[in-house]
Amino acid sequence: MNIRPITPFDVLRIRRVHEKYFNEEFEFPNFFERFLSAYLVEDDKEQIIAACGVRPIAEAVLITNKDKSVRVRREALFKILHASMFVCNRLGYDQLHAFVQDDSWKKHLENVGFEPTKGQSLVIGV
Repeated sequence: MNIRPITPFDVLRIRRVHEKYFNEEFEFPNFFERFLSAYLVEDDKEQIIAACGVRPIAEAVLITNKDKSVRVRREALFKILHASMFVCNRLGYDQLHAFVQDDSWKKHLENVGFEPTKGQSLVIGV
């Protein structure tokens, strides 16, 4: 097995794998835009086993004062969301993530446009 950076010559081969197995799950990514790194693993016959890109994500980490009314916190959410989306656009991010534990706050976020992610979110410390 060999691991190496993805080149433009690999895109068609990677796209074929994506279309065969993942076309219904997510759009084919452009590994050359908004990725920190992109690489693939090939077998001894130079057939692709896996391709991966590491993309940075923007995450909103929000701390709210629960002594304040829901109405006031919701208004603050709108202001923070507006500012956060401005920052994301300015820095070239096309998504803003929020990891939520509170179901009622999740509903507030969904009401302002947040959507569930495709698949389950997992994390690993590096």
